[in-house]
Amino acid sequence: MLTAIYTAFVEAFRNLRSNFFQTFLSVLGIIIGVGALVTMLALIDGLEQLARDSIADKSAMETVTVRKNTFRMVDGLRVQLDRTIDISQPLMDSMLADLPYPAASQLFATGTVLIDRPDTTEELAVRYTAVSLPLVEELDSVAYGRTLEAEDRERDVVVIGHTLARRLIGTSRDVVEAVGLRIAVFGQELEVVGVSPPTEDDILQTMLPLRVLDRADNGLTYSAAGLVNFARIEDVRPGKVFIDDWFAARFPAIEQPVQTLASLEMVENLELGFSLFRLVMSFLIGIAVVVGGVGVMNVLLMSITERTAEIGVRKAVGANRRRIVTQFLSESVAISVIGSVFGLLLGIVMALISAAAISYFAGFDFSAVFSGQTMAVVAVVAVLTGIVFGTYPARRAAALDPVRAIQRT
Repeated sequence: MLTAIYTAFVEAFRNLRSNFFQTFLSVLGIIIGVGALVTMLALIDGLEQLARDSIADKSAMETVTVRKNTFRMVDGLRVQLDRTIDISQPLMDSMLADLPYPAASQLFATGTVLIDRPDTTEELAVRYTAVSLPLVEELDSVAYGRTLEAEDRERDVVVIGHTLARRLIGTSRDVVEAVGLRIAVFGQELEVVGVSPPTEDDILQTMLPLRVLDRADNGLTYSAAGLVNFARIEDVRPGKVFIDDWFAARFPAIEQPVQTLASLEMVENLELGFSLFRLVMSFLIGIAVVVGGVGVMNVLLMSITERTAEIGVRKAVGANRRRIVTQFLSESVAISVIGSVFGLLLGIVMALISAAAISYFAGFDFSAVFSGQTMAVVAVVAVLTGIVFGTYPARRAAALDPVRAIQRT
């Protein structure tokens, strides 16, 4: 089998060398078709990657929230569970160690707390988010000061929202003066180290280290949730399934011990849109590949005409129909592979040039992405083109009468 394939490639190169321009023009359709296919797939993959990165920068698509489950569904109604779990950092670390995808985790807890406005008796209802440090996902840049850092794990610090800063210092002063202010939260005096940018709502918000809740002087109890931040968006869906299965195996006595939440709908819509676009463009460009396949058929038909006597001699000395078909079918695949290789090189060059042009004229960083899927498509196209368009010439060669073929010399 390997000998037949090697012989087929040698014969294909011989045809290219002896009838270079004729053979080259015949396979030019494959070169152009495969080149256009590689270029389009690389640019589409680049656009998809750009869209994923853009959405990830503006949303929490790459995160999965893990909360303990306190209810189960019975006959369409929520029934409280008799047993629940406590999500802790050691538990999340244990899960993370088994997770087959690169990710980081942290704990967080949310709630509402009353704080006193400095120098007044006014109480402010503030929504707080307490987080373990370091943060697995960077926050939006603060308007003033800085965000929470890993070193703040044991410090008495807090980042407050723009609206809360305005309420604390009054309308007559600049918001930047809120940085350095000290406020009492859960019986502890915390230093304001940052002020978040303004938002559309008027809710008073603050973010503080989770240890502040642990040190609360009124015996505060809270329920923490976990946040798993994946390094790649494509790992979110299988990662979510793994987390559900891991907790179910860890706590078999509790039915669905955790609830996992992820923004999968946006990911699925993005993948569906690009998949459809990829299929439509591949179909349109496939027309050029078909034209190239006709060229391969033409090359083989010419080769049969020139080698009629050779075919007759081979059949006369014992070559059966199957060997003749295999020989010419192998040559067809070899010619298609050669054309596809040149088309692949052409496509890579055109994709790189197109990506550079898009980056230059559009004013943003864009790059073509060459995936293993694109290379697999090229390989399949090369083999299928050779088989489909080489079958008829191969069968025609095998059907030649050896006596008449030899007499045509």
